[in-house]
Amino acid sequence: MPLIYSMAMLFVFAACSSEPKSFEEEVRQSYQGERGFFFIKVPPALLTLALKIADDNEMTEFFGDARQVGIISFGEGFPSSENPALVKILEEMLGRWEYEDLMKISDADRTISMKMKEEGGDVTELVTIVSQTGGPVMALTLSGKINLQTVVTMAADFDFEKLLQMQGMGRN
Repeated sequence: MPLIYSMAMLFVFAACSSEPKSFEEEVRQSYQGERGFFFIKVPPALLTLALKIADDNEMTEFFGDARQVGIISFGEGFPSSENPALVKILEEMLGRWEYEDLMKISDADRTISMKMKEEGGDVTELVTIVSQTGGPVMALTLSGKINLQTVVTMAADFDFEKLLQMQGMGRN
């Protein structure tokens, strides 16, 4: 009988393991509690409601059949001197989670890096990392069935300022 209890405890312990099961979870576990770190996941029902309220066909097409959106922000209070290292760490994490490079867009001091996972010809996960030299770092995650052509088209017209305004949501 003690062997059965020991085995049961082993299975319970394994089920409660703190090993991250996704890129988002790894980032959250790594930085939760750090000053300036903010993470939020928007569930599908709330995303659908927000898109209906916004009545923006372009955004509705972009999000398509998305199941979930995540916003990860390293902003006010996070040491800006660590940003280049932070972007490198995030990109290494994405590599471990088998994300592929989609595109990288840069201007004088800002960079957008998009990475994706693909299944059966459809993009199923998309991570966009936005960084500024000496400034904030933000990652947007999207999971679901994502229209790759729409992503590429919208990336060409990407509005850095609008995205950085979203980052302000996590500040007190």
